[in-house]
Amino acid sequence: MVMKKHKDLLAILRHNNMRITPARRLLLQYILDNQSSGISLRNIYAYMNERLPGIDRSSIYRNLENLKHIEIIQELNLPTVGKQFQYIFDKKVHHYYICKSCGKLNKGNKTLFEKIESALKEVHGFKKANLSVIFYGHCASCSKKKKVLFYCTENLGK
Repeated sequence: MVMKKHKDLLAILRHNNMRITPARRLLLQYILDNQSSGISLRNIYAYMNERLPGIDRSSIYRNLENLKHIEIIQELNLPTVGKQFQYIFDKKVHHYYICKSCGKLNKGNKTLFEKIESALKEVHGFKKANLSVIFYGHCASCSKKKKVLFYCTENLGK
């Protein structure tokens, strides 16, 4: 099954007038092999450099940007972890909400997606969204801590 996906993704690259280089082929395979989790830039570089010694970091960055542009991967910027890349090409819902305080990552559910899609249609007339969004804010636990901290510091002067 992974091989079929790999061939499908190579066809997508060709359709977008992207050359099929050994580096792109290897990067795609690594992303597919790790599609159930986020992949750090450090891990991508280590994997690529081990198999293609001396590969230029800027080449990896450009390939990642190209894969983001054609929506094969998305970039997550996690507060406590840093940049992560995640495979999204054939996944139906791939939006997240991330706590800026503790870094907890939550995957959005179908109900949330449907509400956002409905609002897009109602406000902008936008239909059939394939949404890939990341919301940053504070989780319930961190929000409570912030309220307590704010209340305590506010009442210190009294």
